[in-house]
Amino acid sequence: MARNDFLKFNFQAAALTLNGAVAGTIVGGPSLNMDLVSKGTLSARCDVDAETNTITLAALWEVSDTGLPGSWRRAVNDVNATPVVLATGTAGADASVVRNVSPPDAVYGCKFARCSIQVGVVTGTASDLATVGYDFVDAYNDG
Repeated sequence: MARNDFLKFNFQAAALTLNGAVAGTIVGGPSLNMDLVSKGTLSARCDVDAETNTITLAALWEVSDTGLPGSWRRAVNDVNATPVVLATGTAGADASVVRNVSPPDAVYGCKFARCSIQVGVVTGTASDLATVGYDFVDAYNDG
């Protein structure tokens, strides 16, 4: 079989609730067991729609040893970069933005990882939307 036969697309995709999330809140994405992922192949497929005026929606990576609530910690690259802003709301209708976001290498040394969305500037409303899923090569079938 070709390597492409083992690609996982939008795996564990989940809609996140941004309604009522105050600025600075991190809304956790779906948890991914890193045993499933071939090293160097992971990205998060983030589909966000920032409708509230001035709201920002940013992607960031978190890791955990257990995957339980309260056990998540930020995973960053060598320069401890700020989260990647995917969209900023304007006063009018905004198109949804879809991006694949690569994780820092730290995710490959942990049991669980997730891509989360951080709400910035203002509180999210029901019109602010985000879905996160994962694309990667299956570690058990990577040939």
